[in-house]
Amino acid sequence: MAAADHARSSALLAATLGLALAGPLAGCGGMVKTVPGSAAWTPPDYWADEQFVEVHDQRICYLDAGPRDAETLVFVHGWSGNLQNWWDQFEHFADRYRVIVFDAPGHGKSERKSELRYDMQLYLNVLEGLLDELELERVHLVGNSAGGWVAASFAAMHPQRVDRLVLSDATGTRHVGMLGALLPVMSPGMLQRADLTSGEHYPGVDPKSQARQAFVVSFEGTVEEVPYLEVLAELLPHSYTRIPELRLRAIEAPTLIVWGDDDPVVPIKAMRTFERTIADDRSYVVHLGGHTPQMSSPDEFNCALESFLHDQPLEPCKQYALTLESRQARLAGRDAGPRFEGLTSQLSKQLHH
Repeated sequence: MAAADHARSSALLAATLGLALAGPLAGCGGMVKTVPGSAAWTPPDYWADEQFVEVHDQRICYLDAGPRDAETLVFVHGWSGNLQNWWDQFEHFADRYRVIVFDAPGHGKSERKSELRYDMQLYLNVLEGLLDELELERVHLVGNSAGGWVAASFAAMHPQRVDRLVLSDATGTRHVGMLGALLPVMSPGMLQRADLTSGEHYPGVDPKSQARQAFVVSFEGTVEEVPYLEVLAELLPHSYTRIPELRLRAIEAPTLIVWGDDDPVVPIKAMRTFERTIADDRSYVVHLGGHTPQMSSPDEFNCALESFLHDQPLEPCKQYALTLESRQARLAGRDAGPRFEGLTSQLSKQLHH
């Protein structure tokens, strides 16, 4: 293949990857820089004080909030994300639950090591080790994307440690969406070309979106950019490994399966695989939720999650569904919410009327 043809092919693949990850982006132009940057990495602060713990020879960053004697919610993000993906859940649930969010190995402020093999087993080991270090015997476990793969597998392998399970747009089925053709040729340069260190896959001008963008941009041109992209390039194919059906059938925890109806990364038909194989499950579809409905439509997502935890009907959560207009208003920073205040608040209002 001629050099010009190869460059055009690489650009097309990268543009497809960017579309699959984030929907509309501002463009993927520019040369791919494959050499490490020389600037020091100085990431912006998180919205709360982070803590660190050594787990399986990895320095893991996490946030821990809420009453220590309450039930515990643990959230697991997907690849190319970080614990900020759960910002709206961290804020919403921390007054009634103990809430744990963490940066998965190689992501966010957690450590990156060139000698480690970044695969799903490492994710599972770190999740188990983190629960051990924090002395959490039994938790509600919530996972999105590859974090859903980890959550489902962990629940099957450690049923005594998972009270309730939530899978959101999880990988682990044969359905791979727009990324399928790219998996065999994934590389750090392609991910860089697809703006994985530009922050453009977190659209919006609202303060939370801007904070997410700022953190991702903090990698660009620094000594951490290439190691971060190398982790992602290694991890992505593993993230789409099919979870054996026998493993899914071993899940004992009551399970909520949540999906964005317009998810381009893991199509909604993958939801049916989990419905068919998990014994005790309920399903909920988030309108215009994309691949990360907890960020795209947090009011509807939080309503469904809280209703599930309280054994309440899910259908009333449809009142918080986005429209094209309200989504645009949210991205433009004109309507950041929240609309859903919680079941406790709703009950209190009903009693006073």
